[in-house]
Amino acid sequence: MRCFFFIIMSSLFLCYATLSADTPDSTQSIKHIERQLSDMQRQLNQLLLEKKKQEQDDTLKKLLQEANQLTTVEKKTDEGIGKKFQSGTRQQSALNPNISVGGDFFIGVNSSKATYGHEPGEFSYGTNRMQLREMEVTMQASLDPFTRGKSHISFSEGEVAVEEAYMEWLNLPANMNMRIGLFNAEFGILNRYHNHALPQFDRPRVLVNMFGIEPLGGYGIAGNFLLPTLLFADASSLDISVLRCANEFSFTTDGTYNLVYVGQFKNYYDLNRDTFFEWSLSGAAGNNDPGEKYRSYLGDAAFTLKWAPIGRAKYRTIEWQNEFIDSYRDTPAGFIKSKGFYSSLQNKLNARYWISGRIGYTEFPFDHSQHEWDVTGCIDFWQSEFVFYRLQYQYNMRAITNNPYQSGPYPDHDHSLVLQISWAMGPHKHEKY
Repeated sequence: MRCFFFIIMSSLFLCYATLSADTPDSTQSIKHIERQLSDMQRQLNQLLLEKKKQEQDDTLKKLLQEANQLTTVEKKTDEGIGKKFQSGTRQQSALNPNISVGGDFFIGVNSSKATYGHEPGEFSYGTNRMQLREMEVTMQASLDPFTRGKSHISFSEGEVAVEEAYMEWLNLPANMNMRIGLFNAEFGILNRYHNHALPQFDRPRVLVNMFGIEPLGGYGIAGNFLLPTLLFADASSLDISVLRCANEFSFTTDGTYNLVYVGQFKNYYDLNRDTFFEWSLSGAAGNNDPGEKYRSYLGDAAFTLKWAPIGRAKYRTIEWQNEFIDSYRDTPAGFIKSKGFYSSLQNKLNARYWISGRIGYTEFPFDHSQHEWDVTGCIDFWQSEFVFYRLQYQYNMRAITNNPYQSGPYPDHDHSLVLQISWAMGPHKHEKY
């Protein structure tokens, strides 16, 4: 390459010398020499381009060789590690379930001197006392890719109870999930909520007088179906449960066939990017006497409207919940029809404070002439997602003359004040269920 470059430069010099000479033939050969110079210039440019390309190819080849050498070293290192550690004993902890522990403590005072509702029972957690309402231990885990298990064990004063313990099969044919074990049924809005996750300290009186302070539940089997969207909804579902009942107010817990059949149809709508609306129709049917001659039927209509602005839901949320219940109870004297409702509004003021209010009315399922009103107001302070404090005021107005499940005397009205302190340890936190 250098020799060829020297020859070209020498030729150019000779041509220049020839052009500079004062001879008669110089003028005639100028055009010819210019053409030769032009051809030589093109050849020189071509040689320079080829040289540059050759240098680039050499550099790329060198980089590829270095990369191949590094890949070989990494592969050898990985193979060595894989051969050294074959045991899976260090992964056994991943099979353990998620375990959470929650505490729910309260201090309550009541204005009434009557003993009705002062002692813990089927209709009250008790007042004029300091008490740990419950300590709940929750365990949940995926059993395999097709099933998961959950259990909730409650420890209270002098009692240990299994609230829920069930297994679920997921993603079965017909868009179905199936649940089997001990669980609370899908009925209305709040029936599946655990106590620590309620929007107020206690359940509305209409639910308490129909089922007691515990939700409608028991041992059984349930299927949940995701339906094609109906009535212009964004999602529709159907839940059907068959339970051996554990609630003795609307249904009996005695007898051979003390089964309760529960169903719920639910529709969900996205009204806009910040607001959703949900309504449901629920029903329950079962025997109300140990002789299994008479039956009770409950119907529930519920709706929820919730506003949670995207990007600001941590600081502002409004939720409005409503339930209306009708009860039909067959007795030797004929059907007893009773009803009740509640309306609850929760407003999140900022990241830590909530205020809520609730009003409700209920008639007893065994005597519609006896009824009760309840008006409730709360302020909540969330220290964190694991700890919250709640101060609740409640006014009750009653017309009760005889309650076979709790002795009197029965005050016609009273005022109560409750301070609730609730905490959670572990991943379960204060979930609804």
